[in-house]
Amino acid sequence: MVLGAINLIVGLVALVTALTAGDIVVSAVVACIGPIIMAALYLRFGISVKNGGVPKKIDILAYFVRLAGLSEIIIAVFNLWNAIETEGALAAIVALAVSIIIGLIILFIAGRINDGKQDTGDKIIWIILVVLFAISAVLDILAIIGIFTAGVAFDWTLLSTVILPIASFIIDVFMLLLLFDSDVKREMNM
Repeated sequence: MVLGAINLIVGLVALVTALTAGDIVVSAVVACIGPIIMAALYLRFGISVKNGGVPKKIDILAYFVRLAGLSEIIIAVFNLWNAIETEGALAAIVALAVSIIIGLIILFIAGRINDGKQDTGDKIIWIILVVLFAISAVLDILAIIGIFTAGVAFDWTLLSTVILPIASFIIDVFMLLLLFDSDVKREMNM
C-alpha cells in the first residue's frame, strides 16, 4: 500500500509539474499517466490483501507478479510518444517491443504460479522468482546506501526516493518469505 500510495503521489506531482510548465510537452504529460495507473493498481492490490480480498498466499504472489508484468507494458505504452520525441522513433519502438515481450513473459509466469498444476515448470519459475526478488532486494539496499552516501540535500523528493527503495525492499523480502512458505512451495511443486 505504501509503495502504491507514494508512487501515486510522485506520479501526480510529475503530472502537475508537466501541466504547469511554461511550455507544456503533451508527450511528457501522457508519459505520466502510465505510472499513475500502475500506482493506483498497486495501491488497490495492497488494500485488497490487507482487507483479505486476496486470502491465499499463492494468489498474493501470482497477483503481485501479474502487476509487475502489467506495469512493464502499461508504462512502456504510455511512454512511447515521449520516447519517440526524446530518443527517436526506432529506439522508442524497439524499447516498446522489448517491454511488451518482457511484460508478456512476466504475465505468463504469473499465470503459471497459481494455475493448479504442479510440474517442473513450477520449480523453474520458483527458482527464477527467488533469484529475481533476491537481486531486487540487494539493488534496493544499494539504492538506499547510495542515497545516504551521496550527500544530497534532504527535501521531499529525496524522502520519496528513500521511502520507495525501503518499501520495495520490504516487498522483496516479503515475496522471498512467501516463496519459502510451505503452502506456496507445495503449490509450486518444491
